[in-house]
Amino acid sequence: MKGRKIGTAIVCAVCVFLIVSAFFAKDFVLYDYHMNVSDYHYAKTEKEKPLSADTSVWFSYGDAGKAVYYGVSEEIREENMTVYALTQTGEMSVTNGNENPIRQDSLGHFIAALPMTEADIDGDGEAEKVYDYARADLGLNAFNPAPQRFLAEEIPFELVFAERKYIMVYYGNEILKDAEIFVTSYNGERKKYQTDEHGWIQGLPNRDIREGFTAVYSPDGEVVYRMHYALEDYPYFSVHFWKAHLPLVVIFALAGIGIVAVYRIRNRMEKHNPAYEVYSRERVGIYPGTLHQKTTSKFLFVRWLCLFAGMFLWTYAGKLIHQGQALNEISIPVFSCPFNLDQVAEVPCYYLSHLPALFGRFGADFPERNIAYGVLFIVTTLFCFIFLGRILCGFLCPAGLLQDLMDKLRQALHIRPIVVTDRLNRFLQPIKWVWILLFLGFAFAGGDFCDICPLKGFTTAQGGYWTNLYLGGFFAVVIMAGSFFIKRFWCIICPMGYLMGLLKRFNLFKLKKDCISCTECGACYHACPMRIKSIYTKRDKETPSGYPFMHKRKCGNTVNVQTVDCMMCGECIHKCPEDNALSMTFCGKTIYKSSRKTFMSKFSEKKEG
Repeated sequence: MKGRKIGTAIVCAVCVFLIVSAFFAKDFVLYDYHMNVSDYHYAKTEKEKPLSADTSVWFSYGDAGKAVYYGVSEEIREENMTVYALTQTGEMSVTNGNENPIRQDSLGHFIAALPMTEADIDGDGEAEKVYDYARADLGLNAFNPAPQRFLAEEIPFELVFAERKYIMVYYGNEILKDAEIFVTSYNGERKKYQTDEHGWIQGLPNRDIREGFTAVYSPDGEVVYRMHYALEDYPYFSVHFWKAHLPLVVIFALAGIGIVAVYRIRNRMEKHNPAYEVYSRERVGIYPGTLHQKTTSKFLFVRWLCLFAGMFLWTYAGKLIHQGQALNEISIPVFSCPFNLDQVAEVPCYYLSHLPALFGRFGADFPERNIAYGVLFIVTTLFCFIFLGRILCGFLCPAGLLQDLMDKLRQALHIRPIVVTDRLNRFLQPIKWVWILLFLGFAFAGGDFCDICPLKGFTTAQGGYWTNLYLGGFFAVVIMAGSFFIKRFWCIICPMGYLMGLLKRFNLFKLKKDCISCTECGACYHACPMRIKSIYTKRDKETPSGYPFMHKRKCGNTVNVQTVDCMMCGECIHKCPEDNALSMTFCGKTIYKSSRKTFMSKFSEKKEG
């Protein structure tokens, strides 16, 4: 009784700490890049003119980040260049080109403009009036879905990055529709494109947007407008890319310290409590086990392939295939931080935790795009919730892969896990509900769930994007250390995973149990990372107790044992020693079932030679 009261007090204290500390999340700084636009270095470039710059003025960025450079052709006098900056109060101009335009209230959007010149652009022997501009979008504000426009009279022709994958064209402060635009791509190649009814340059490759291009437009053949566009973006394996991994290094270093501390504390406890004596027999290190832990499960092999594919898709695919957020209207609910701006598909964690922001995504100027995105976002999210459910947690979630790798590391080191008993599982449930409350309602209380999210820094850093970590970074240390000892520790308290499991009744994937084949050995319960006890305790309610064996089979002996916490990982089926006792179905068709032969193959002795 005394131990239960102490445990309840600890859980209550943890829940109160989560709620209170969430409102002061930014006061707990784990890693800060100081990414304010005012911290950027601004200077003239010493590099050659890029192939993409078909203008007399251009912008570029430093390889290590936090630096923006301007360049002008030799025949241009710098004092004739005017730089315009977009600030919180509107547009601001800087008279001299070499003067630093980056102020404290700057939003990170700049346009450099040159006076009108005359040149024969089209090669017809007659000079045209040429207006040259260059635009730079730097920092995280560059990837704001809503277009960041100047709309200044001094800049009649403007390129705007929208929805993280399109370039919109404005002329005379109006959207330029159905017009021919000539583009000089990142490699210097010149092509002709057309704008559509939204003013988007149709078919413009994402690689041109990310690596720079020049757009040329002539309304009458006598006046030519040229603008070089440079978005702050960095390739993989650059200095900027490796710097993005520094928060991960801090997280895993602190998690390693925590793991060692827990291991040493556990070993000390065995000296005072015989119940912990089993841990004194641990021999830590990488060496072969006593049994040949071979498995012939193709299902689990496919699951691992899917997990790595999910990590690749949400972390690296967008930049490697030069598509960016090609499907960012499609929402697939996994826990992958959208601050990695090269995700091929959208993830709903941001908008579910910031519900007021969903339909304000593009602002009041784009109601049709607003509604279209909102509808498609909701439809695809609900489709995944209803028909797929938590199988996405077991097969595609990048956070799940990180936890599984931590568990594999523990196994490789031959360190015993911490067993999640029924009592410990009950204590974790209030913590899970606090996370759900913060996940859905924190934005309405004026908070930002991203500041406390323990998974914010992982896929973001892996994708090469800098992100500051506050209280959520410290939670990430706890999650990683916890996942080392407790398999899928975060999944037990994951708020989005629980929401996905609420509609399990309609899922296409089902977990079935043959009550006749089941011997209630409990192997499935001990194998389940979510500690779902009903897997082996649930019986067919339609079968009267005490009836003969054959009558049971006639009444039907298969029941659905899927719960709101089940993530369809297949571990229970893999560890089940009875033929057909557990099975996974898709649309009623069995795709994976337990097998005594498969179970026994794990304990076969390793063959010599």
